Amino acid sequence: MKSAIRSLRSTLQSPSEDGFALVLTLVVLVLITAMVVEFSYGIYTTTSALHNWETSQKLSFVSRSGVTLAIKTISTDIPQSELYRFPGKMDIPVENILDGFTGTETVSVEDENAKFNLNSLVSQNGQVDTTSSDAFKSLLGNLGFDENAAKEITGRIVDWMDIDSIPSEGLSDSEQNAKNAHMDSVDELLMIKGIDRKTYEKLLPYVTVYGYQGPYNALININTASIPVIMSLGISEMQAQEILNYRKLTPFKTTGELQSAGINPSLINSLQGKIVFSPTNFRITSVAEENKIKRVIECVITTSGLSQTVMSWREM
Repeated sequence: MKSAIRSLRSTLQSPSEDGFALVLTLVVLVLITAMVVEFSYGIYTTTSALHNWETSQKLSFVSRSGVTLAIKTISTDIPQSELYRFPGKMDIPVENILDGFTGTETVSVEDENAKFNLNSLVSQNGQVDTTSSDAFKSLLGNLGFDENAAKEITGRIVDWMDIDSIPSEGLSDSEQNAKNAHMDSVDELLMIKGIDRKTYEKLLPYVTVYGYQGPYNALININTASIPVIMSLGISEMQAQEILNYRKLTPFKTTGELQSAGINPSLINSLQGKIVFSPTNFRITSVAEENKIKRVIECVITTSGLSQTVMSWREM
């Protein structure tokens, strides 16, 4: 009788123990699989990160080489006496810049003196420059800002830079957290209270913080400036268009040559000391891309004869 009971108990327990062993085996298998997957993923991500880093370093070198090529083009390939022929913006062809590089490299050079210098709004002694301020308000009007908006934007930028703590007329908060020094970058516009990104993006193509042979200089290159910037000098839109049409064929070398473009002699006299005919500040943008990885270098250089000085450098 006892033997029969033991046999029955053994028969009843065996399936349960076999099931537990099966579950335990599956759990162990899942854990091992998870560890293998995690280890494989770790190797993949590490390898990918290393590959991306290597590619990024190569692209950085390629971009820097593009900048070097642009500087050489400006300082050597274009004689200083012929800089008045600089078109305002030019793309430099790049071929075989690095052995084994299979991506793309684009280099462009832009004349910063074709733009309005925001730093000219405040003189070197930290006081507002009314002549430059009036010209900037005119530029804002040319870009579609109404009179009140132009006055407010100008006042806020002036208060950001001037040395006093007195808000401009009609403003109450423009001196809060002001820099009280000249601007180092156009991007500072986004730090100025009351100037939003929409305004910043509208101004960006037409303004700079680099003056012609001086940080506070308001001189504008008449051979490369856009119509809104030319009009800020007190020139009508029709006359500005005439200047553009004329300079496409024959860039200006002297103020007197503006008369050939139909500019009134009395207006030409008023432009004395406001315009130049060749640039000294250049914005270089070098973009290298390979395997969906991109490296961008944007810098500004100023030239003096055969020497160049890097004014800003940003690598992204």
